[in-house]
Amino acid sequence: MAEIKEIIDFAIKKEIEAYDLYSGIAKTSNNPAVQKLLQEIANDELGHKEALENLSRAEEILNFDIDQVQDLKLSDHLQTTSIDEDSDLQEILVFAMKEEKGAYELYTKMTKAAQTKENATIFQKLAQMELIHKNKLESLYDDMFYTDN
Repeated sequence: MAEIKEIIDFAIKKEIEAYDLYSGIAKTSNNPAVQKLLQEIANDELGHKEALENLSRAEEILNFDIDQVQDLKLSDHLQTTSIDEDSDLQEILVFAMKEEKGAYELYTKMTKAAQTKENATIFQKLAQMELIHKNKLESLYDDMFYTDN
């Protein structure tokens, strides 16, 4: 059975990986708008990491309020490509949405596999954090690249 500290450490590691990815590409991008967007996403991931680090006791984690949101599924039909310093804003958003979807799905699977109700609740809350981030990206993508016809 996984201890709560191990769960939190795992989640922190995933947030650090996401931060490193987004901030690394932001530093190499030639497009100021892309740099800004990626740094904002990276900072969100860093915020998730810091929030997780502050959740040191089980009671705090279990009482941490997360808004329940539905998956907009906007990115489900979009094709993923890798991104680099030459990627445009649309490619970056698609990539970021897919990354957040992957994190959401990972935590959702961990919720189902959890051996205690307490651990399942923690994973469920982490999944919701990722889904909120994905929805934010999908809304931005919708505003920027879909037009009303």
